[in-house]
Amino acid sequence: MMDFTKRVRGTRDFLPPFSVKRAEFLRIIEDTYREFGFLPWDTPALETAELLTSKGGEEIREELYIFKDKAGREIGLRFDLTLPTARVLAENKTMPLPIKRYMIGKVWRYDRPQAGRFREFTQADVDIFGSDKPVADAEVVAAPWTALKRAGLEGTVQVNDRRLLDAIADYVGLPESRRAEFYRAIDKWYKVGEDGVRKELGELGKYLDRFLEFNNGLDELPEPTEDIKKAKDCLLKLGEYLDDFGVIWTFNLFIVRGLDYYTGPIFETFVDRPTSILSGGRYDKLIGLLGGRDIPAVGMSIGVDRALDLYVDSMDLQAKEADVYVAVIPGYEGEAIQISKELRAGGKSVFMDVTGRKLGKQLADAERRGIRTVVIVGRETEKGQVVVKSLESGEQKTVPIDSMITL
Repeated sequence: MMDFTKRVRGTRDFLPPFSVKRAEFLRIIEDTYREFGFLPWDTPALETAELLTSKGGEEIREELYIFKDKAGREIGLRFDLTLPTARVLAENKTMPLPIKRYMIGKVWRYDRPQAGRFREFTQADVDIFGSDKPVADAEVVAAPWTALKRAGLEGTVQVNDRRLLDAIADYVGLPESRRAEFYRAIDKWYKVGEDGVRKELGELGKYLDRFLEFNNGLDELPEPTEDIKKAKDCLLKLGEYLDDFGVIWTFNLFIVRGLDYYTGPIFETFVDRPTSILSGGRYDKLIGLLGGRDIPAVGMSIGVDRALDLYVDSMDLQAKEADVYVAVIPGYEGEAIQISKELRAGGKSVFMDVTGRKLGKQLADAERRGIRTVVIVGRETEKGQVVVKSLESGEQKTVPIDSMITL
């Protein structure tokens, strides 16, 4: 008999204190996105199967949750946040540009669960639509990178450009029909090493040595053709803007990412290899391919689940569930409600006991929840006072109710 209390494979529950840290982490991201002028969007978790397979074709079905609804229509769970957004823009052809949007939500992919990889996970996207300028690329990198830095996860953004890769491929004579195969192999450089890449390339390995001539710092990158020079200059300009934003970055020839998706700069960010926590790039063709007008677009996405594990690992997991614990002596519930309202109006988060249990058990509960300040509401309220107890020092004092907001 199946145990129906087990989680679906590849998913997880978020419970305190981890869930408290998760909410804190998401607030840091969202607050930073808003500071950069990005506005929130949301789209349905369900999309048509036709949309979900529009970029990857039928072969992508193996990675998707697709099913028929009661009317026999094929629908599925979104696997990223970009494609639904592109659908919105294709539907709404008169939306004024540029658009700066962020979107934080769950997505689903039928993948093999492993460390840092789930079938249900959360992404925190930020995108700019309507500008093809390098400064747009730089800002869309800077916003999530700044959010991660504020969370103590300062990584180095690895930068490359699909136009540069194609220009080098032209120069070394790599057949266009074999480029996807070649790019997929070199994208695994840091996972399998040079020997692993050469093994996977097989006969295409003859192009690798000439390709590696360009594995230099960006300033020293050779410029044997005009296309390579042009792509290099674009990356140098992007780098100047990233420097202006204070983003730590480096050029990496082996960053490739979505082969049929990105059209310009591409980005990957690592804090603890091989875990990538922030990635994205420019995708100027996607919206037009869905039937909308051609709109230049660039986006980045924080892999929230991967980044969250690093965020939590970097600190004491003990989470304070509220600023103040209001302990209630039975019969004084009405007073406790009013006092809790005043504390909240003063900017405090409040956990008010609602069980009617003995005071000792309430104090123990506050300790368990990591709340160090307890306001005891009882007979003293008849004199306009409450008892305030610090669980940190053990000190207890009686104070006027109207002075509580200084706690």
